Amino acid sequence: MKTTTAIVLLLVVCNLASSIELAKKKRPTVQIVNGEEENSSQNCAKVCSGTTGRATTVFQDYSDGKNVFVDVDMSKCGFAKIPNVVISVEGSSYHWQALGTSSVYNTTPTTFRVYLNNEHAGLKKFLLASKRWNIDWIAVGFTC
Repeated sequence: MKTTTAIVLLLVVCNLASSIELAKKKRPTVQIVNGEEENSSQNCAKVCSGTTGRATTVFQDYSDGKNVFVDVDMSKCGFAKIPNVVISVEGSSYHWQALGTSSVYNTTPTTFRVYLNNEHAGLKKFLLASKRWNIDWIAVGFTC
């Protein structure tokens, strides 16, 4: 009888240890320290990334004729609050000369805008597509 009790007790302890290890593994892997709005539960933290696409980015001329902008859609990420967004301009040439390549404007849970001054690069909007300029981005935010 004592042997049976000891075996059952050992099984309970092993099961409990397994449950504790499993619980540790279920901790959120993304932690947001702060953001534009009050933090939600860390269980709702999410990393989402994307690109406007080398062949699909449509830059618009800004009213001064020297700059361009593009609105970036990140609605598929499902953010409930304004996320932290980091961007990079990617392309085949001359994008290293552009200004504004890390500036993010008017971020919402679903969109943000990027303005680029391409005057120093000597490119006009119609040439940007041939140089495959696009915006790569990473957003970190809360989905609840």
